[in-house]
Amino acid sequence: MFIIKYKSIFIGISALLVVSAVSLFFIFGMKMGIDFTGGTTIEMSYLSPTASDALNLEDVRALGVDAFKTGTTSYKFITALSYDEINPKLQAVLSQGGKEAYLETQVNTVGPSLGKEMTRKALIAIVIVVLAILSFIAFSFREVSHPVSSWKYGLSAMLTMVHDIVIPAGVYVLLSHVYGAEVNTLFVIGLLTVMAVTISDKIVVFDRIRENLKTKKGTFDEIVGMSLRQTAVRSINTSLTTVLALVALYIFGPESTKFFSITLIVGMVVGTYSSICVASPILTLFVKGKK
Repeated sequence: MFIIKYKSIFIGISALLVVSAVSLFFIFGMKMGIDFTGGTTIEMSYLSPTASDALNLEDVRALGVDAFKTGTTSYKFITALSYDEINPKLQAVLSQGGKEAYLETQVNTVGPSLGKEMTRKALIAIVIVVLAILSFIAFSFREVSHPVSSWKYGLSAMLTMVHDIVIPAGVYVLLSHVYGAEVNTLFVIGLLTVMAVTISDKIVVFDRIRENLKTKKGTFDEIVGMSLRQTAVRSINTSLTTVLALVALYIFGPESTKFFSITLIVGMVVGTYSSICVASPILTLFVKGKK
């Protein structure tokens, strides 16, 4: 298959995307949500369509509040202060001296101790998922030892899994910089979902390689290419149906799930690409390295 023939190009594209995503972390950083840092998030909307024209967001930021415009008359404010501390000051600025009325559509407050606990649990969850997936792959392919050892299937899966979560995270950095997207529990859930869904796709491809190694003749590159031809359409169709559902969620879903939907969409597309164009070609590199 042409993917195996030109694997250096496909792997190079993935490497470039990963480097770009990591670079975005260092350039812009990632805005941590109150789920992990503690603080208050306030979403509000003016009742008058012209009220937002007179609001100066710099006056809001001077209070120690990150301010983002999310719609024609709606805004989102994030601060490390509690609601009781910030609300009187914020109310004076937003009401523009009592001239304009507004409605607080959503208020979330998280204490600092709870934020630290959420951070610890999120990291533990990611580590457990990664170890469980790698253990499963190593066990499932324990009978495969030629020409690639079983643990190298797990290594290939781990490398591409990092690829599958780093790139969506890099896109999220841009969303954070431009639209004020926060790293919250939904973001962590999104990454865990991407890891689970895309790794299953890779296991399907690896399993077909394993079966073809038992029944087909040819070089390892030929067998991997044959396996990709047999599974590529299935992988693309499965991903496409999932992406269509996520697009519908983005368009018709609530505002709170917009960034979550984008994370999943990017993750599914990237994960399908890595399952077909990266994970299996890496296996063929292991054989060349052994030679």
